[in-house]
Amino acid sequence: MAPLFVLVLLAAADVVRVFRAQIRMEMIAVQLGQIISQCSRITTPGDTNEFWAHAARIGGGLVDVNSASGGAMRISAVSRNTATNQNRLDWTVRTGNASAGSVLGNVAVGGAPTLTGRNAAPFVLPTGETLMVFEATAIVVPWRLSIGLIGTALPRSINSMTMFVTRVADAARLRTPPTNSNARDCTA
Repeated sequence: MAPLFVLVLLAAADVVRVFRAQIRMEMIAVQLGQIISQCSRITTPGDTNEFWAHAARIGGGLVDVNSASGGAMRISAVSRNTATNQNRLDWTVRTGNASAGSVLGNVAVGGAPTLTGRNAAPFVLPTGETLMVFEATAIVVPWRLSIGLIGTALPRSINSMTMFVTRVADAARLRTPPTNSNARDCTA
């Protein structure tokens, strides 16, 4: 009876660990999304390295962006293409696991990502606005002993994202890709 009880405790601890990881991922997405939405200009690798470092501190090592098989983070800018009356992916910057997907779909820069609102209807940004999208993905591996008990009930990857309309006076400035500079503009 004792070994079964230990396995149940391990499985419960794994479930709690995944829930805590999801909460941390939400914290990463909200906090970085707020910071990024207030930037008037972003540099890479200057600002983006600071963003990744902030996320790593908030996540407590949950997202390993230096590993090709670990987590991933992505920042994207989306605006409205007035000619086609659709959303347009202006640019995206990412780090970490290259196989991590995006909520914007498999859309190339200049393409039309589909944003859905609460009622699942497509949402097109208002003219003149720029939407900053921050996405974070963490890989969570369950403990070996609890895998036999809970199997694949827990997700292997945890995703979190936020979308904030820019909070700067010149939203059009963020439609241009980040400048290539080690200097920090937004995070200085």
